[in-house]
Amino acid sequence: MESFDYSKCTAFNLPNRLTLLRLLLAIVFFVFLSYRYYNVALGAFLFAWLTDWLDGYLARKKGLLTDFGRIADPFVDKIVVCGGFILLIQHAHDIIPPWMVVVIVAREFLVNSIRSFSESRGVEFGATIWGKAKMFVQSFTISLILIFFAHLKHLVVIKQGIVFMLWLTVVITVVSGIKYVVKAGPAILAK
Repeated sequence: MESFDYSKCTAFNLPNRLTLLRLLLAIVFFVFLSYRYYNVALGAFLFAWLTDWLDGYLARKKGLLTDFGRIADPFVDKIVVCGGFILLIQHAHDIIPPWMVVVIVAREFLVNSIRSFSESRGVEFGATIWGKAKMFVQSFTISLILIFFAHLKHLVVIKQGIVFMLWLTVVITVVSGIKYVVKAGPAILAK
């Protein structure tokens, strides 16, 4: 029986390996955040955020776009961001209203469902500038919250900045969700 050579499989190219590394970093992030090791959690999160940028850049620059990457990359992004916000509720319950996290997670479920439906109809459903802005603002907000708990809990102005960023995150998350619904409208409304 011939063995499968993973090194020759396009699904295991460098961008996709970075995506899988980000999934492992998400686990590290969740574990250390759960036990309030904010510096390690922040490091894992920032490294995951860097790999998200890097895998997209390499995939486009080197022509290494794959179906696996198109599915896995947004999936892992949702795990990192949604998991981060969900876990942060227990640490920042006086800062993060749970309804905001519900809106963020619901938008991700909605867009993922629309993406799946559209692609099942043969309509490509790539990221938009609004989706990228949403990811940046969400990641920045999580980073700011982690920095606050790691080093700046005594600064009220940072807490106020977090509240502002949470509202901005919700607004951009909702707007980007609406943009995706409008973009997919023809595929959804077709017979």
